Amino acid sequence: MLDKAAAPHRCRRFLNLATGECIRMHLPELEEHALLALTPEGLILLLDEPTRVVRLLNPLTRQLTDLPPVTALLKPEWHLERNLGKIIKVHGAGIVDASMVAVSFGCPRVLVVAKPRDERWTLVDSSRRFFRSVLPFAGRFYCATRGGIEVLNASTDHQVSPRLLMAVDWSRSLHVSEIMNDSLHLVDNAGELMLGHRMLRCTRIDNYERRWGAYKVDLDAGVLVPAKSLCGRAVFVGARRTISVSVDVFDIAADTLYFGYECGGDTYNLRSGEATYYRDVIMESCDCDETDGPCNHNMDYEWQGPSDIVSCLCDCIQGIGKELA
Repeated sequence: MLDKAAAPHRCRRFLNLATGECIRMHLPELEEHALLALTPEGLILLLDEPTRVVRLLNPLTRQLTDLPPVTALLKPEWHLERNLGKIIKVHGAGIVDASMVAVSFGCPRVLVVAKPRDERWTLVDSSRRFFRSVLPFAGRFYCATRGGIEVLNASTDHQVSPRLLMAVDWSRSLHVSEIMNDSLHLVDNAGELMLGHRMLRCTRIDNYERRWGAYKVDLDAGVLVPAKSLCGRAVFVGARRTISVSVDVFDIAADTLYFGYECGGDTYNLRSGEATYYRDVIMESCDCDETDGPCNHNMDYEWQGPSDIVSCLCDCIQGIGKELA
């Protein structure tokens, strides 16, 4: 789902990543609920604020599926809050084993699961750990943390509580800096699980350099394998969602990481090692007249547009997205 720019009231645009086709859908449900998240399966996670019930919306059929209310997950001071949708933050959501919905909340910081018609959410993790990236992949739900990739073990045995298990332990092979605010990004690259790593490293005293890495996730061996290509595809990286697309559908460079503006807006080609820095692009396009005084574009280049990665994909491909309106 794209942003609602250039669309009639209550309409949203939807982009087919496989074909590049864009359609519009009239969805009054988005006006009646608070939008929590978009799932990689194409569903929309909504909150009915009066009842606190969470719902999944299929935008093509407009079918709504009720999930448990978030009441038990709220902090005491939130229970009387009317605009709860502005407080609750979701880092990611997806379908597990075709019957269970997993939701990683950033605020409150918990991982929970539920099935349709369940009365309450089942708590999986409440340790307040920061899940840097979450992704449903091949019927399972993966979470990237500072120490590795964990997988949700959602057993059908009701006597066994869902829990996170370590799938890839990189604590000794991959350094994820807290100080430099590294970011990790799981992505389904045409059926292959991969991980993107964005870093800021000190190269010498008072000099820092942005670096990037990409890895294939070998779940059988439990290791990361450095990748020098994306199998001819391109990957758009966002703070909460990362998407792999075919270069045959979109006119973009193969084996390239395109970072959404909330992730810096840079691009990096894995094969050539060539990088383009968003800040440099802004400076090159600056048309300030030096006679008017010093240029201040280097102080206000931060992206102020939509934070949704698909909207950033639209912007990156089409400039400002009008062609997809």
